[in-house]
Amino acid sequence: MSELKTDDYTIPDTATLLDAVDVITHNHSRCAITISGNKVTGIISEGDIMRALLKGTDIHAPLAGFTNPSFKFLQSRDLTAALGLFHQHGISLVPVLDVDFALIDVILLRDILEQATLLKGA
Repeated sequence: MSELKTDDYTIPDTATLLDAVDVITHNHSRCAITISGNKVTGIISEGDIMRALLKGTDIHAPLAGFTNPSFKFLQSRDLTAALGLFHQHGISLVPVLDVDFALIDVILLRDILEQATLLKGA
């Protein structure tokens, strides 16, 4: 499995919609994790951005008001629990946070698929 760089999935919560598009384009996960300092504050998805733009919001508008502050997360890298969240909520990534909401890791759907492939080959 390739090493994950959590910075590839994060964006300051003071950034713009255009900044979020850039992060999402580069990480291929369909969303970005918003942070303030070391604390995760929410998630912004491609869908959130599309809805904002369809309402006439400027692409240079700040993310505030468009992020989802009640997102799904785990406190450990538990692929079984992540699979349940992916299935139940149709999300594309699950942040792993410590007790202070600092980002420790990110679980992607491809992590689940890679694990299933390894198990199938064993």
